[in-house]
Amino acid sequence: MLNLFSSSKVVFLSTYPPRECGIATFTKDLSDAIHKKFGSHVQPKVIAMEENQSEFRVYNKKVVFNITEDNLESYEAAAKKINSLRSVKMLNIQHEFGIFGGDWGENILHLMGLVKKKIIVTFHTVLEDPEEDLKRVVESIAEKSDRIVVMTNNAKEILTNEYEIPPEKIVVIPHGGPNVNFSKQKNRLKKKYGLKNSKVLLTFGLLSRGKGVEFVINAMPEILKKHPDALYLVIGETHPKVREEEGESYRLELKQLAKNLGVERSVKFLDKYLSLNEIVDFLNLTEVYLAPSIDPKQICSGTVSYAMAAGKAIISSRNKYNEEVLANGRGIMLRRNNPKIFAKRTIELLDDNKLRRKLEIKAFDYSRRMTWQNVSAKYYNTFSTLLPGEFNYFSKLPRINFRHFYHMTDDFGMIQFADYSKPNKESGYTLDDNARAISVAAKGYELYKSRKMLRTANTFMKFIEKCQMRDGYFHNVLDINREFVDGRGSEDSFGRAVHAMGNVLKSSFPDEYKLRAKKVLEKAIGKSDELISPRAQADSLIGMTYARDLLDVDHGAIEKISNSLISKFDESSDLNWKWFEKYLTYGNSIIPEALFEAGKIDKTGSLEKVAKTSMDFLTKTHFIDGKLVPIGQDGWFKKDQERSLYDQQPIEAGGMTVAYLKAFKSTGDKDYLTNSRKSFEWFLGRNSSNQMVYDDSTGGCFDGITKTGVNLNQGAESLLAYLSARLVLQKALAH
Repeated sequence: MLNLFSSSKVVFLSTYPPRECGIATFTKDLSDAIHKKFGSHVQPKVIAMEENQSEFRVYNKKVVFNITEDNLESYEAAAKKINSLRSVKMLNIQHEFGIFGGDWGENILHLMGLVKKKIIVTFHTVLEDPEEDLKRVVESIAEKSDRIVVMTNNAKEILTNEYEIPPEKIVVIPHGGPNVNFSKQKNRLKKKYGLKNSKVLLTFGLLSRGKGVEFVINAMPEILKKHPDALYLVIGETHPKVREEEGESYRLELKQLAKNLGVERSVKFLDKYLSLNEIVDFLNLTEVYLAPSIDPKQICSGTVSYAMAAGKAIISSRNKYNEEVLANGRGIMLRRNNPKIFAKRTIELLDDNKLRRKLEIKAFDYSRRMTWQNVSAKYYNTFSTLLPGEFNYFSKLPRINFRHFYHMTDDFGMIQFADYSKPNKESGYTLDDNARAISVAAKGYELYKSRKMLRTANTFMKFIEKCQMRDGYFHNVLDINREFVDGRGSEDSFGRAVHAMGNVLKSSFPDEYKLRAKKVLEKAIGKSDELISPRAQADSLIGMTYARDLLDVDHGAIEKISNSLISKFDESSDLNWKWFEKYLTYGNSIIPEALFEAGKIDKTGSLEKVAKTSMDFLTKTHFIDGKLVPIGQDGWFKKDQERSLYDQQPIEAGGMTVAYLKAFKSTGDKDYLTNSRKSFEWFLGRNSSNQMVYDDSTGGCFDGITKTGVNLNQGAESLLAYLSARLVLQKALAH
């Protein structure tokens, strides 16, 4: 396994905080996200652009050099610095015409001609109908670049058609945005900022005349007639270059306009350069985000990107960027900057909560590909394509987070489904989920010995005990009233319960829990020989194997299930199809996992042989171009037919992670260990959609990957699949 950036670094050339500039904020957020996601694989450094030699800024240690925009000698010195750093393989120039000296920022060409590293240029501005000098500069930048990054397809089309840059040289990577908890409560934040009785309208960002804030202020009298509690917040300090040229005249004009219209109490200005946390707070408490702008050719907007990432209903002026990202009902674009139209559409959204929610969901859904975790992965992949060798990477493992685990659990058990991350109590409860949940609790308690985890495990234990019937079998489904809605549970739920009780018996839980698990198992084991489903048999086999030395388990039952699985394999497999059925469906990896576990007590070696053969078959059928691509539930994979690619479920990625680890422990084959990490990478963006499935803002996991992206809901099965895999990896990597 090669770590591409084990000793290499990428250097960003850009403005950087504390300089107050949108490009500076972008570069900080991107470089931070890359380091957070990949850890020591990439250690981003920055060369900071300065306006003049009299500026003095105190940068953090990430900044290794400065360039003064009009001083060519400083460009030469920077190029020499970059070339001297043997560990540096990549230069990423975050490009805006105004931050480099010379006509159309042509001074940057001097540095590019001297640098002997791979160069990627990210264009934050792409101008249509270029004059001759502009076209010359952009074409020269493209010629000296190994890749060009733009943020929209519109920008790529302009560069291809009007600047004649080869399309294969251009990569589209969206503007990044924070990963925001979509269900975060507005009322708490409104109370925090003294806004609890207001319907908040928001515009944020560095203030300049190009913002068009006056159009919204002129709309406020009409909005206040219908919604007297509306409050328009204009947040952000004046752009430094504007302040240098005209001071605070634009801000003062806007304040005077509000006063003249009699709306000064409903239009508030916060003259501050906001931190990321403050931006997220204000977005979360906002009802409607307003994005007036003057320039119809604007090709990128960080503020609109952030508003989408926060799942806001957006009303905007029409420009090139908004035409692409707010299309298909993801926002409302006005045909022209007209206060009457701003007022009408704002009133519509404040009147209609359902319409506003519809826009919020569409914006949030689309913006999942725009979160910094996903954007940083796309940049990493672009860096990788330009360097020799293998391009496999493993993300830094996220911190273990039980927030959503506890959020989905009430005093009765774990709730089945969620609307985004909000538990949907009407969905009821299942034995399937609560059996998985106590297994996760056992792993979590082993690591942290948390009293809260122990109390929560007791809730799951009581649930499982309640579900067990007198004959030893189980109910599976209970409704919101906590009443059983099935006469008898599924075979799969039976197997998962037996598996879970085995996990409890071999856990570090107190003896009281183990005694209760023993009672459940002793009643259930007699029913195991009735099982037909190979997945139910596999789960039961694991549970009984774990428990064999801790209670009076009939070893004949273990042998009987093992033999049944081997018979199924012999009946269904052939030269090219090495499986237990003539189709691959859900939860496939539990079967070879069970045989690896039972193989520990099989002196013949036959169980491990079939386990290895079937696990290798899953490798062959579940990986495409080095990525885990689970069998989609929309059609599954029937022998001699095409496999389904969607919808992919987290249970598959979680199960494969665990099964590969067990295969590695049984055989010592390091390819299994590598495949375990590759399987877990599915949660972290290395998947068909190239999007994070784990949500670090909630600690939850999205409910799978569809043809159009992630399923935004974060139910119990997905959460438990992620946590189970994450906890098993934690334990494995600690040894």
